[in-house]
Amino acid sequence: MLMLLGVGACDTPSGEEFTQEVEEAIGGKPIKSPPVINIDRSLMVVDLQTLETKDSKGNFLFSLERVLGQLAATSGSNPGLDAAKLYQSIYDTNNTKAGGLVPDGQHCDDEKDASGNAVLNGFRIECPRQEGALADLSKHNPFCSGPNCDPYSPLAIVNRFDLAPANGQTCGQYRMIFGKGFQQSPLETAGNQLLTNRNLLIFEAVMPNPKPTFGLKGCAKVVEFWAGLSNIHDPAQRAAELERFFFKGYQGLPAAFQWDHFTGEVDPKTGEQVSGQIRSNQFLNDPTAGGLRQPWQLREYNLRRTCSGKTKKQNCKPEVRMVPTGINPEASLFSDDNTSPRALKFRDPSNAESFINQIPALAIGDPNLFNMNRVGREFNGGQSTSQPALQPGGPPVANDSNYNLVFSPTGPFAAKIQAKLSEIGSSLKPSEIVRRAQSQACAGCHELSTSTAPIFGGVVDANKLGENVQWPDVAQGPEVAPGVRPNAFTQVSDSLLVPTATGVTCNTVCTAQPSSCLCAWAVSPALATVFLPFRRDNMVNYLKSLSTGGNPHPGDDEGTAF
Repeated sequence: MLMLLGVGACDTPSGEEFTQEVEEAIGGKPIKSPPVINIDRSLMVVDLQTLETKDSKGNFLFSLERVLGQLAATSGSNPGLDAAKLYQSIYDTNNTKAGGLVPDGQHCDDEKDASGNAVLNGFRIECPRQEGALADLSKHNPFCSGPNCDPYSPLAIVNRFDLAPANGQTCGQYRMIFGKGFQQSPLETAGNQLLTNRNLLIFEAVMPNPKPTFGLKGCAKVVEFWAGLSNIHDPAQRAAELERFFFKGYQGLPAAFQWDHFTGEVDPKTGEQVSGQIRSNQFLNDPTAGGLRQPWQLREYNLRRTCSGKTKKQNCKPEVRMVPTGINPEASLFSDDNTSPRALKFRDPSNAESFINQIPALAIGDPNLFNMNRVGREFNGGQSTSQPALQPGGPPVANDSNYNLVFSPTGPFAAKIQAKLSEIGSSLKPSEIVRRAQSQACAGCHELSTSTAPIFGGVVDANKLGENVQWPDVAQGPEVAPGVRPNAFTQVSDSLLVPTATGVTCNTVCTAQPSSCLCAWAVSPALATVFLPFRRDNMVNYLKSLSTGGNPHPGDDEGTAF
């Protein structure tokens, strides 16, 4: 008999009915001992044998075209939407309206400030971006190989149950990451070695809680699914199970990948995000493309729909919206020189969603747990630039997320931060709190909080976050010289394959038979040594709590975005 704690009696079943429902959610019988969780199977799937599995008809189970097609098919649009049109709509947001290819779509200059500059959420954005060229499918077809093609490879399938909020409103996020090649996919070249033609597309679905009245314990079936993958030794069988979870639905759970799981919706009462997003790590940096050079930048997209007409004959228009980058305050708000009403509100201790009131969460000693998740969304920038200098020592191009550069450790804002630190008894310095905030922004976790941050426009010692906490590094990038691969922006590599067994060489041999190649995409030291072990332990403790009645969540939902 399960003993479950922390469930309010006013909104849940009770007694034997309650116990029976939770036992059914975890497969019909209580868990006697926590399972052994294999990170490579249950948390971060990067091996080619799983990712490159084909069905009986020779179609890849996890292709970009299939993911986009699934979202299009569940969009409720009339007339219909397809994978190509959806891809085109995502990247056409990087074009101006005059240069766009989707006449009724969103474009980066739809919003302008009083000076005529393109803005999003009131903050300036780069407009246009080279990624707008990807919307021209005649020259950048993402679903083929060869001339005029930009094929993608799946790089990772990711379990982010740790992002489930403590109230159990959702069961976390479940992700698929794709990397772009040029005429050949990253897999076909045994790793994308291009320095200036890279792009990653990440689908981050939020899974609703199938038993919301049970709180976080209602997510048992979801966690049991992912834990169960550790016990499946055949990669093809694991791939088949993952296909069910993402595309078909698992034991009464909805398919993770469907339109409504990417709307970015936030519950106005609880402040919890109840639907996910699509993110793009954009690095098309071709100086011959109209003379435009640009830095590595992260942008975020939501899927929406608007419907008109009567219920039975509704016309529904699906929409892709480029939205402010989540948990990513604009850097100018950290500057004492910014005295705009919004900046003053950002620094106002009396505002519950101000930065000052994120300090207790940022002062937590564990980088897995510190966060600024409750900062007001009105402060989020429209983009997050990981590379504010185009070359070492070069002039800054965009400092929208470069907090450390604009923050004054001796200014009035620092004094407010110090007052809050003193109030909570923390020995951290204001500059260390801002560095921790930097690590939570997209640009921070991808570059500006790493040991190599100064090379790309960040500050020296940006990774030293106080109280012996050091932010770990990202994955290795393309070769810049024989055998030389500097860390470069991503948490899972689109350019480096590593063996999963001794005596294996990961080279072009893998491109011929990827489903039998014992190789995987390399992950960052950050993931391998810090974050993935935490997420594994989080799952184990959760499953243990189902039978012991303990706390199923170790703390506030993790702040890191990758």
